Amino acid sequence: MPKAFIMIDVAPGTERQVQEAVSKLAGVKMAYQVTGEHDIIAFVDAEPYEEFAVVLSTIRALTGVRDTDSHLVLQ
Repeated sequence: MPKAFIMIDVAPGTERQVQEAVSKLAGVKMAYQVTGEHDIIAFVDAEPYEEFAVVLSTIRALTGVRDTDSHLVLQ
């Protein structure tokens, strides 16, 4: 069961718009704006792996998203 933290970098001024869009996606359990290297952190719990790939592709295609960095949970 793929679980992952996805760090999302967005264009300035699109943080709230991207956070709201990500929060509405199936499989996304939470999405927060954060300080630091990335702008938004989302937690995804999607089954099977193909569904996780769809969620990630959808996030990457959102207007305002510049980059993502995924960290799969091992346990």
